[in-house]
Amino acid sequence: MEYSQDKQKSNYNLPNTIKNITFFFIKKYYLKYLEDNKLNTIPDTELKLVVSNLYNEKQTELKNYIRGTMRKNFPNYDQDFTLKTGTEQIILEMFEDDEFSKNRLILEIKNYQDGKKH
Repeated sequence: MEYSQDKQKSNYNLPNTIKNITFFFIKKYYLKYLEDNKLNTIPDTELKLVVSNLYNEKQTELKNYIRGTMRKNFPNYDQDFTLKTGTEQIILEMFEDDEFSKNRLILEIKNYQDGKKH
């Protein structure tokens, strides 16, 4: 399972591309967690701990996944200084404030789970 974007058909936007790559990665591990624990949703009482643990465990893997996916989707990624430095800047900003990032993930998962219930 990997994220891909058709650059020709879409209106390319670096922050949105990285956001989509990140959400794809997170959804993969969210679904794996549900499957491994035989759950339909993560209970709200456990969500903060689950997100915190996954965030801490998968931080480096996510950074590498973003870079690798950018390389696959943009063959000139390594030669395109603007694209590469823009990606690195966004990655730095994403991991600058761990609590903000974790809370954002909790909110996204809650919204996703609420959508599944209705």
